[in-house]
Amino acid sequence: MRHHISVALAAAAFAVTTISPSAQTPSAAGGKAAVHARQVKRLLIRNAMIIPGPAVPAFGPEDILLEDGLIAKIGTSTNAHWPDADMVIDAANKYVMPGIVNTHMHWHEERVGPIPIQYERNLYLAAGVTTAREVGGDFEKTKQWRADSAAHKIVAPRIVLYPMLANLLKSNDNFNGSPAEYRALVRQAKERGADGIKLIGPMDRDQVVAVLDEAKKVGLPTTVHIAVAEATARDYVDNGINCIEHFYGVADAALDGIQDFPPEMNYANEIHRFGRAGELYIQNNFDHAKLSKLLDDMVAKGVAWSPTMSTYEATRDLIRAQNLPWYKDYLHPSLEEYFKPSMTRHGTFWIGWTATQEARWRKNYQVWMAAVREFGLKGGTISTGDDSGYLYGSMYGFGISRELELHEEAGFHPLEVLKHATSDGAKVIGMEDRLGRVRQGFVADLLVVNGNPLENLRVMNPYGADLMSYNGQIIDNYSSMVKPGDPNVKQVHGGGIEWTIKDGIPYHVPTLMKEIKDMVAKARADRVRPTSQQ
Repeated sequence: MRHHISVALAAAAFAVTTISPSAQTPSAAGGKAAVHARQVKRLLIRNAMIIPGPAVPAFGPEDILLEDGLIAKIGTSTNAHWPDADMVIDAANKYVMPGIVNTHMHWHEERVGPIPIQYERNLYLAAGVTTAREVGGDFEKTKQWRADSAAHKIVAPRIVLYPMLANLLKSNDNFNGSPAEYRALVRQAKERGADGIKLIGPMDRDQVVAVLDEAKKVGLPTTVHIAVAEATARDYVDNGINCIEHFYGVADAALDGIQDFPPEMNYANEIHRFGRAGELYIQNNFDHAKLSKLLDDMVAKGVAWSPTMSTYEATRDLIRAQNLPWYKDYLHPSLEEYFKPSMTRHGTFWIGWTATQEARWRKNYQVWMAAVREFGLKGGTISTGDDSGYLYGSMYGFGISRELELHEEAGFHPLEVLKHATSDGAKVIGMEDRLGRVRQGFVADLLVVNGNPLENLRVMNPYGADLMSYNGQIIDNYSSMVKPGDPNVKQVHGGGIEWTIKDGIPYHVPTLMKEIKDMVAKARADRVRPTSQQ
């Protein structure tokens, strides 16, 4: 399934990227026709400011030549003998950075009703995700999509497959959870072609020890969503886990004793589970010295952290999460229905949600963010993941953009945030030798951004951002040009990623977003159409 669409067909219908005319209507640059979702032997990006990836300052303007899916040259094409390009992107006044590695995501074909898989693929590419680590979907489908993406048969990010061990079980398996059975599941994951494995609790210590030992033996990297169980982050770190997801288990390991659960606590009740999870970092017996020691050991043992802060953000401001502006055009009705309060759907625990619970979650975020920041200051590897498709606000693609903003809120410099999203993400998935940097010889996974994300991370959002213009030129709102009452100062909607490039293949983001908008409109029309007309 390969798109062969002229970029100009869809560009005029999408008004997010308004920083420059070329973002609205991509056209031939240097006499070379622009293409979308097609392989280009040589692609030249001209006059770009470059954000390299490993938290060093931007430089430029420079030209970047992509050839056969790799970054072939970085420099000045007019002053050297470079081969002729088949396509040229004018990146004047734009920033180029590595593609984003989303280290925690799931593909869904069903929410409340079917949801097109291409909807999610487009959204992730539009948000700049060029590599997606799937941590718990349908094994065989994801494996096929991984191959199709690698062969460029589908429009999708590169896919890395980390199945949940429990998902490998068949309905007729007589599984008792013994260490030997867990070891067999690890071997099965290896034999079936997994890139790694995801553990998810509740798990006891002997089970954790068995899984991590077997994974080391067969050469599978590991990550974990730690549940409330006997095994905390301390057990996983001590026994060789490679990455920790979310925040669970980390705070548990820092308590003197256990969390103060009330007598009526029912962990199978999503309201109880998520309500009490928001109190985890604010327990009276929380021991910061214990936390610091755990973070030290994580750094020493090379354990990464994928905090997925955007996933849970609705818990600290539900009304905001229910009313995001991009829902109007881009929220698929199946996902919209899934988000609504339910006692049965995972993560939709909003029945009777209170201001007190939000206040506790906001405090929880403060301590959680401080822990992530401390981990980073100690030298820990941090990545970005969105775990979208469950809680209000956490939409595919939009969630990863919000994740960047929350990393900045946690205290990281925007350069560090983009490092988490690119070179650190590549390190987490074991591809740091070829992904995550704008560097000669690396895979040509690049983003052409309308604006400077180091000045405003919100320009990475697929919806774009409200910006200030002066006589039609985007300016910093602290600019000395700005005078009260000046009629030349206006607010405009701009930003957004203009091009997402994966393996040297350019994907025009306005075209992707137009397709998404059409999918959503069609799905909404189908839902309201009388049965007799279907």
